Amino acid sequence: FLITTPYSLCVCPEGQNVTLTCRISGPLADRHDLLYKTWYFSSNGDQSCSEKKHIRNVTEKELHHDLGRHHESPGNNTPKSPLGGQGSHHHGVEFIPDHHGAFHIVMMNLTVQDSGNYCCYAVEARREHGKPHTLQVAHGFVELQIQKGERRKGSPCQSSLPSSVADITAAALATGACIVGILCLPLILFLIYKQRQAVSSRRTY
Repeated sequence: FLITTPYSLCVCPEGQNVTLTCRISGPLADRHDLLYKTWYFSSNGDQSCSEKKHIRNVTEKELHHDLGRHHESPGNNTPKSPLGGQGSHHHGVEFIPDHHGAFHIVMMNLTVQDSGNYCCYAVEARREHGKPHTLQVAHGFVELQIQKGERRKGSPCQSSLPSSVADITAAALATGACIVGILCLPLILFLIYKQRQAVSSRRTY
């Protein structure tokens, strides 16, 4: 399976709330395997968050990270999220599992200290002899930049597409422009020919 993010950069003003999202696509090795989803933070530009630093020092136990089967709905005992999902809220951080193949982290009242990379991890595990054994791991990341200054309520966060998507879009536009140019070339040559023909006929007269 793979993890993708809908955007690679998110820029928010201080005091704003933001929801970061990661999507899981592709099958598990076995549909009965467990899928463990979590988030980490890095302030030094590490796109893998290899230090496994917790967001705002909120532990995984506090966030009640989802340890369940792929696409499995959260249980009815999970506390409700104010955003309509299900999750838990500690220190302005909320983890929201989603049975549609996506999971989110919500951060409230952003400060400059929240700037950095946020890495989402999905770990496929199989329970053997009562203990989970890791089979495969995938991760993605989103860079969050906080703009220091006046706290304006209602100011939206600005996000940009992942570089791979942006590159594909640029390549598609360039290809389209080339095709249009090639299709228009005969018409341009024909117009040039007609213009020269008109000039030569004037000289004849």
